[in-house]
Amino acid sequence: MKLIINEYGSYLSKKENRFVVKSKEKSEEFSADDVEQIVISSPSSISEGVVRLAIEKNIDIVFTSFHGKPFARIYPCTLGGTTLTRREQAKAYFDERGVTIVKEILKAKLRNQLFLIKRLSKTRDKIFSQDIKKLEDNLAKIDKIREGDIDSVRETLLGYEGYGASVYFQCINRICPLKNRDPNGQDIFNMSLNYGYGILYSEIERACILSGLDPYLGFLHTDRYGKPSMVLDMVEEFRAIIDRVIITLFVQKRLSESDVEIIGEGKLLTKEARTKIIEEVMKAFDWKMNFKNKKLRMSNIILEQGREIVKYLLGQSTKIETFIWRD
Repeated sequence: MKLIINEYGSYLSKKENRFVVKSKEKSEEFSADDVEQIVISSPSSISEGVVRLAIEKNIDIVFTSFHGKPFARIYPCTLGGTTLTRREQAKAYFDERGVTIVKEILKAKLRNQLFLIKRLSKTRDKIFSQDIKKLEDNLAKIDKIREGDIDSVRETLLGYEGYGASVYFQCINRICPLKNRDPNGQDIFNMSLNYGYGILYSEIERACILSGLDPYLGFLHTDRYGKPSMVLDMVEEFRAIIDRVIITLFVQKRLSESDVEIIGEGKLLTKEARTKIIEEVMKAFDWKMNFKNKKLRMSNIILEQGREIVKYLLGQSTKIETFIWRD
């Protein structure tokens, strides 16, 4: 389980083999044997004993902003892969492996978006039939890109990805309160989507660390100080899972403009809205889906994807098996 701290002023302490979470309203205890990650999403305090117990149990501690994006984490120094993995990751930027990784990730992203739109269309008199054809045609173009180094094909790949995103969000616009997809948007839908993506970023970063990938050494997203470009690359494959969660919350009218509060000159999701999103995203991470001929929890699939990339980088496999949504 993931232990989520979402109550302002909470205090997290240790009691024997248990984590104790105290807030104004209540005190709860959780066995460390059942916790795989601690996510602190509101101003809180933790004791040194919590950190020690987390390290003993290989549990990483993640701090996220009010927008859901991770800004720091504590995890055992023993986690991570070999130096060889990161060397090969760096080398792959300059050869065909980097392009292969990006192509497979983007194809998976576009397929998963296409799957979601087809699924939504079934219960809406197939209103997206023309858009589905556009998405299918766009997806087919990626395989025609000749492999070389990533710098030579990045703009072409981003063009296909951008066009697919434009058509995809135009579909979502017809059933949800979304005018334009904007990572910095202050409307309720964009804020909710960004918060969900922030939780996903944390899960992807964890997968990078556990599999041995350098979170800051990506391929599609260019390097910049403090930018976890490998995390941003891997996130693309799983965005549609978060999209489904947020769309469902709005279709069921569980989120609305009343879930936004003004703080100073900015806007934030209310605590109640954040709690709803966290709960539903955590449920999504527990969904069991097909991957590599097995039924796995989504959180395990994300970790396996990191390991798939590592095996490819090290020459232990000749292809990357990405997650394709088929349930």
